[in-house]
Amino acid sequence: MKDHALHSLRTFLLSLLALISGYILLTTLYARSGENEIDVRIFTPGPRDTLRLKKFDLKIKSRNGGKYIDAVVSENELARIKNSGFLVTVHSNSPRRNFSIPPSYRTHLEIEDDIQSLKSKYPHLVLVEKIGESTTLRLPIWAIKISDNARTREDEPRVFFAGVHHAREPIGANICFKIINTLCEKYGHDDQITRWVDNIEIWFVPVVNPDGYKYVMENNLSFPWWRKNLRDNDGDGVFNPLVDGVDLNRNYDYNWGDGGDGKPGSWFYRGRLPFSENETRAIMNLAIRENFVFGVSYHSYGESILFPWGNYKRPPDIDLIVTIASEMAANIRRQSGRGRYSILPLNGRVGQSSIWMYGQLRVIDFIIEVGNEYFPAEESIPFIVQENQNGAFYLLDRVLETGIRGHVFDAKTKAPLAAEIEVLEYASDYVASRKTDADFGGFYRVVSPGSYTVEIRSADYATKIIPNVKVRKGEYVDLEIGMSKNRVMTNGAAERN
Repeated sequence: MKDHALHSLRTFLLSLLALISGYILLTTLYARSGENEIDVRIFTPGPRDTLRLKKFDLKIKSRNGGKYIDAVVSENELARIKNSGFLVTVHSNSPRRNFSIPPSYRTHLEIEDDIQSLKSKYPHLVLVEKIGESTTLRLPIWAIKISDNARTREDEPRVFFAGVHHAREPIGANICFKIINTLCEKYGHDDQITRWVDNIEIWFVPVVNPDGYKYVMENNLSFPWWRKNLRDNDGDGVFNPLVDGVDLNRNYDYNWGDGGDGKPGSWFYRGRLPFSENETRAIMNLAIRENFVFGVSYHSYGESILFPWGNYKRPPDIDLIVTIASEMAANIRRQSGRGRYSILPLNGRVGQSSIWMYGQLRVIDFIIEVGNEYFPAEESIPFIVQENQNGAFYLLDRVLETGIRGHVFDAKTKAPLAAEIEVLEYASDYVASRKTDADFGGFYRVVSPGSYTVEIRSADYATKIIPNVKVRKGEYVDLEIGMSKNRVMTNGAAERN
């Protein structure tokens, strides 16, 4: 009887141990592969890279000397490896779970792989910069600069293109990558494209809203899909589409409180405060730093170019804005092939990206509503992205065509100055002046042909006014402006080269 009891106890303990071991094994496997496993190639150009990889305890499939390692990783491991500075390419991606979305719309992982491939293939033309992390999932927000000297900040005009503020509007990312690939592939082979890349710094943020985009692409959603980011509005730690998320294109700080919706459950919820979201702050910081001349944010849908502003106040340079919008629209055919995109004014009392860009930074920025549905059909995508590339190329031409440019500097030390550049014919008290670049004291101001008075203001320096600046079509007038302290200066032709 005693032996039987001991045998029963031993059997029970062995069974319990087996259960615990199985649980630990399952927990370990889930920790590693609760996410989809991904085949990757991690490049290791130096011995230190190989040593640094050891801390990740990777499931290695093969090695190629000191060049690269092929491994299987989880999505979290992939993110950690990339954030550690390794160049990684993805050989196979997690399966697309939302099969209602056409396959030409890339998954979040595929887009990250595309960015890494661009950096590897065109190292002299492509700079990739992480400008922030998403609000909830902490996914990287990537900016891509295309320039002939991509790793050097140059004294050049800058133009900005963005996609996917709204999760259900992914074609903006397709358009951004189409433009990027064309610029890179044809640089050095096409004179016009070479001129743009040599003389402009061209910036892209293909996916402003990675959290919302990932949610749409990886879940079995259907119309109306999802619009916002994944902000946990009620703070319960669980994503609830009935109450969570912020509309990023109502979160910018210009007339923020007048537009969108103050109720968290609304698809147009503007957030607790202007720039409350990591995503919009990332765009804000980039835009302030780079001092863009033109900008475009791609949305879907409507086949129209929206410009600042409409029923708020009349923009002081409305004629210039409408002319540029009209000429850009003339380069973009409708999906039907009949007619071109229309132009429409934005409501200035909404916290949208273009309204803030124009009102606070004096960037001539447009929202382009692309196609006829949130997810244009597979067969329509090539036509739509090609036509919108044509519109983007018009802007690249225009930024180099007609305007006023130059530098502001201390007259004695020749050091560049932070200054405001006001074209008095376009001045108002509700639109900011253009500012000089922090590093070079340089500025670009696109204007129409005509005669202008330019006012230059800098803290601790006397305001300077340059009258009768004559701008001819197809030319830039160059102004080299030395500023002196403690006295008012009015000067004309002597300041122009």
